[in-house]
Amino acid sequence: MVHRAINQDTEIVIGNTPSERIRWARMQKGWMIKTLAAKAGITPTSLSHIENKVGASIEITTLRKLSTALEQPVWFLGCFEHMPEDTFSQRLEKARCYHGHTKLETAKAIGVHVRVIFNWKVKEPCASVKTNVFPYLQILQQI
Repeated sequence: MVHRAINQDTEIVIGNTPSERIRWARMQKGWMIKTLAAKAGITPTSLSHIENKVGASIEITTLRKLSTALEQPVWFLGCFEHMPEDTFSQRLEKARCYHGHTKLETAKAIGVHVRVIFNWKVKEPCASVKTNVFPYLQILQQI
């Protein structure tokens, strides 16, 4: 599904990749790459690489900075709505991305060691642990 915004007679394709959505959000603000880079605290070269899909994925901390500067949700810029959520581990990973957290920040937020989260990929936690994590997962229901 391609996200689109319609403004009178003009239809703008927002895009389905973080690169496209970041560029779209920047252009909606009427900002040059240098402007957004300064507001987000990253280099113009890094932002240019992000917008032009050069290199690997975008660090969540960088995406969070861009999200704040562009006043757009992290989940939207990161295209995280496309992430699967069939298992508990997948739902937790998607919630982590929606929150814009690193894995360590997620572990602290839910009160476990980061290694415990990795173990949940192999073996799901018991029901009482899931209950404790439930408030963190609520962000998936709010959007």
